[in-house]
Amino acid sequence: MPKEIVPSSYECDCGHVSDFFENTVRGCKKKSQRKEIHLYDDGEPEHIIIFYQGEMMDIICPKQTEEDTQSK
Repeated sequence: MPKEIVPSSYECDCGHVSDFFENTVRGCKKKSQRKEIHLYDDGEPEHIIIFYQGEMMDIICPKQTEEDTQSK
């Protein structure tokens, strides 16, 4: 389960930590009150943090996506 590291970092199940500016995260949480917002990490591999209704809902991990694709 991905987790939020207060105030503006997120850790994926694969161990990757995405760090952002606090204002960026605050803005995404505010905008996500009305619709789903995606925040892209510029690291390698690129992770996508998903916000909805003011909270982090999930992290899309390219490593997990690759494993799912290869297992099919």
